[in-house]
Amino acid sequence: MMVKPDGFFGVTMAIEGISDSTVLMHGPEGCRKNLWALTNKVYPRADRSVSRMTPYYMGSARIPCTDLESSDYIYGAYDRVFDALRYIKERDPQFVAVVCSPGASLIGDDCGKAIEEAGLSDRAIVLDADLSSKPINVGIDLTLTGVLEKLGQPKGRTRKGTAVLLGNHVLQKDWESVNEEMSRILGLMGIEVICCLGAGSSVKEIRDSVEAEFAIAVCPEYALITADYYRESYGTVPVVPDCSPVGFEATDDWIRLVAEKTGHDPSKALGYVDSIRRKAYRRMMAARFDTDAFSFSIDAEPSICYPLSKFFYDNLQMVPKCLKYDGISYGPSEALMEKFLDSIGWSGALDADVPDYTEILCADGNTADMYARSGRCLRGVDLRFPSMMNVEFLPQPLFGAAGTLYILERVINRFRGRTMGSQTDGRSVRG
Repeated sequence: MMVKPDGFFGVTMAIEGISDSTVLMHGPEGCRKNLWALTNKVYPRADRSVSRMTPYYMGSARIPCTDLESSDYIYGAYDRVFDALRYIKERDPQFVAVVCSPGASLIGDDCGKAIEEAGLSDRAIVLDADLSSKPINVGIDLTLTGVLEKLGQPKGRTRKGTAVLLGNHVLQKDWESVNEEMSRILGLMGIEVICCLGAGSSVKEIRDSVEAEFAIAVCPEYALITADYYRESYGTVPVVPDCSPVGFEATDDWIRLVAEKTGHDPSKALGYVDSIRRKAYRRMMAARFDTDAFSFSIDAEPSICYPLSKFFYDNLQMVPKCLKYDGISYGPSEALMEKFLDSIGWSGALDADVPDYTEILCADGNTADMYARSGRCLRGVDLRFPSMMNVEFLPQPLFGAAGTLYILERVINRFRGRTMGSQTDGRSVRG
C-alpha cells in the first residue's frame, strides 16, 4: 500500500481545514506543490484568483510560499518571511500559520519576530517541521490545539445542549457529509453542533466552540489532545469513543455512549439508524452478489479498522486477510480488535503481509483504485485521501448510518473500470 501523508501534511491540512485561514509555506516551491494540489482537491473553495506573477502565490490562491533558493540556506531568508506576511495581511485572512519545511527549519529564521513586525501577532502562529516524523493524526491534533491556544478565547458561559465535533478533518472521506451525518444524529438527540473543528470551521466558529457543553469525537485518534484541552481550559465535557461509528452496530454504540455522557435521549437517533439498517437489508436481499467467505484487507486507523472488520465478518460473512493500522496507534480499539480476532480464530491477520490478492481492499483511494485496476482485488473501497482520481457528487461519508450505506454500495455493486467491467464476481476473476 502507498506511502501515506505524515505529520507535516497533517499540520498544513489542519490549518487548511479552517475556512478563513492561510498557510504560508516557508520553504522551496517543491515542498508546496503536493500540498497545494491536495488542499484544492479536498477542500475546493472560492478564493481570490491570482496570476502566476502574484508575489508568493505563484498562480494558486492557496498556500503562498517563500520559494527559497540555495543561497537562502546560507544567508537566511527572514526578509522573505516578513515581506510575504505583509502581502498576505492585505488579503485579510482571519488566521495565518507559518509552516516551515524540514529544510527551512534548519536555517533558523525568526518567523515569530516576522509575525510581530508584520502586525499579525493576534492571529498568526509558527508551526515548525518537527512533526514530520510523526503520524498525520498527531500533526492535526496538535495543530488544532495550537490554534485554540493562540486564539486564547476566554472562558465564558456554557451553551447548554451544544457540542463541538472533533476528530473529523479535510482528509477524511467526504468530510462535509460526515459533518452533516453526525450533526443530524446529534440533532436527533437534542444536541446542536456549533463547530466542526478543523473540518470547514471558520475562526469565529472556533472561538464560539469554547461555549459548547460537550466535545464529541468521531474519529478519536485525531481528537485526544484537543478534547483534553477543551476539558482543562473550558470545562467542556469530552465524549471520546473506543472506536469510530463505522457500521450500524458501531454507530449504535457511539450514540449510546453520547447519551450516557451527555444525559440526552438516544431513542430518535437509534430509530434513524434502524430505519437505514432495515432499508439496507431489504436492498441486500435483492443483490445478486454473495460475499460468503470472501477475504478482505484493511489499512486504516485502529478506530476504523476494528468496527469495519467486525461489520464485514458479522454481517457479510467475510474473513480478514490483512489488517494494518495506517501507522497510527489507539489502545482501546487495538484491544477490541485483538479480542475480536482471537474469538474468531483469525489473529494472524493483524499486521500480516499485504496480499497479492484479496476480494475486498479498504484503503486510501489511490491504493484501492490501483489494486482494482491491476486485478489485485475485486472491489476497492476508498476510505480516505489521497484519492486524486475521482470527483464525487453523491454523499459518501464513512461514518454513521449513511456511511454504512456507502460501504455496502462499494462492496456489493460492480463498478465501471477496465479491470472489473467484464467480471461478475470474485470467483470468476480468480478462476
